[in-house]
Amino acid sequence: MSGINGDKARFHRERKQKIAKRKRTRELVRLSLQPDLARTSSTSKPPTVKA
Repeated sequence: MSGINGDKARFHRERKQKIAKRKRTRELVRLSLQPDLARTSSTSKPPTVKA
């Protein structure tokens, strides 16, 4: 670790991990507060892809 850059790489990696964790948590809370939305998205069949 250099004296100039310090913990810059680790700091940014952890920062991105924290942001991603908050996004996942917010999405989970949003889906749990809207049971109709969660139920319809899990039971709908995936779109077919034409080759």
